[in-house]
Amino acid sequence: MSNEKNDENLFELVWLGNSSDKALSEINFTHEFTNNYQLKEYIIDKTDSSIIVILSESISFDITSLVECPQICAIYNEKLVCLYCLPRMISSVETYMKNKQQQQEIKKKSNQSCLSKILSIVRKYWFLIGLLLSILIAYIFPNVGKTGGYIRSEWTVKYGCIIFIFFLNGLSIVTRQLAKEVLHIRLHIFVQIYSLIIFPFLVYGLSLLLAKTSMNKTLIFGIIIMASMPPTISGSVIMTKNALGNEYAGLLNAILSSVLGTFLSPAVIFLFMKNSIFDFLSKTSNTQHELNYSHVIKNLCLTILLPLFIGQMIHLLWTKKIIYIREKFHFAELNSLALLIVVWSVFSTVFSTGSFQTIQKIDLLILIFINGGIYILFSLLIIIIARLPVRHWQFSEKDTVAIMFCGVMKNLGMGIPLINALHDNTNQYISDLLPLPLIIYHTEQLLIGTIQVTLLKHWIEKKFNKPTQTLKHNTYVQSNNEDELKTDESETINVAC
Repeated sequence: MSNEKNDENLFELVWLGNSSDKALSEINFTHEFTNNYQLKEYIIDKTDSSIIVILSESISFDITSLVECPQICAIYNEKLVCLYCLPRMISSVETYMKNKQQQQEIKKKSNQSCLSKILSIVRKYWFLIGLLLSILIAYIFPNVGKTGGYIRSEWTVKYGCIIFIFFLNGLSIVTRQLAKEVLHIRLHIFVQIYSLIIFPFLVYGLSLLLAKTSMNKTLIFGIIIMASMPPTISGSVIMTKNALGNEYAGLLNAILSSVLGTFLSPAVIFLFMKNSIFDFLSKTSNTQHELNYSHVIKNLCLTILLPLFIGQMIHLLWTKKIIYIREKFHFAELNSLALLIVVWSVFSTVFSTGSFQTIQKIDLLILIFINGGIYILFSLLIIIIARLPVRHWQFSEKDTVAIMFCGVMKNLGMGIPLINALHDNTNQYISDLLPLPLIIYHTEQLLIGTIQVTLLKHWIEKKFNKPTQTLKHNTYVQSNNEDELKTDESETINVAC
């Protein structure tokens, strides 16, 4: 055997034992053997080789017979403890094995780092991943979650999950924290008018232009329904908080929009339905518009307002217990999971009825771009309006962040029951397609909103860290701003996601 200085090519590292017992997965072995005979057969012709054997603790072996083989210069157990080594090779073998151990540790850390990164991404974007999985499962097993399917989703999901979502919202709303924002009336009026009136009417005008094209008319009206929805309570508040905006203003306006939207959104939609372009929608109903409207309001009150009110009453009566339970059982994640079940049910029905086959792929592609464009355009518009340099009008940076998210985010949880109440599955094709624009918009608002959070957070931080001309005044202002910024970052509102 050679006595040259140790390098990577000097030794052959082999494993002796069952492959299932091999704990040193990070080490690349030259060969693996399950018994002594296989090893001896291998080394018969290896007269010039220097072999280091790693032994499994679960295998019985005769170490004496191995030592007699001149090619074997060292024997280690699977914990890399030396059992035997040729005296003249001790230094080289030790150096070689230390290098192997270091490589093993580096690979372990690298694998752990990659795993932690993957888990971090999954935790951050688990809702979007869940959205894709729910659509995939709906495609593979459509008969489970479809309307009239095995679980009767028209009752268990489209009513049960929606009631559960808003009940959790009611349990999660911390009313006392909203007191300081009640008198900010100018901000509240602006947000409500923009979200529930300006937004839907402008999108309605855009939809009339789209109606002149060959795009599917049901999808076009689905865009109108999407635009008429109030903001999602959780999404707008969480985005506002993460961007260091006025989260309490965001929460109050999201709640106010949900209550007003229960009555105003159906009224606006019925107004738009009177256009002759969308006659096919009203003809699918069994009753007149007035009765339909009262029917829709009744459904929305039972599925949205009543659970929200009951949840809030329970929260006010047993605040401490509810806060503990909310944290213990992760209400935010439960809420998102319930929303994914609703999406799964919608797509199960769509795939089971073959409604997707009637839509041209170009229409879906256009819908994705239109929804993304609407979100970005209306985000920029509301920021510009909120920051107009007009005396007694211009809102602060923190208020502007809350205004933007509350003004452009739309509530998927409210949209699904409203569509159900509008048609009661009297026309399955229309009921299948109407939610698609809202589902796509909900996905895009999460993706684009994540980017907006980063940009707006940088804007807020830059504003609060901006130095003034006077050094003494600068120290005072910067200190106050940093304190305010830290306070905002430390405060949390736990709202169902």
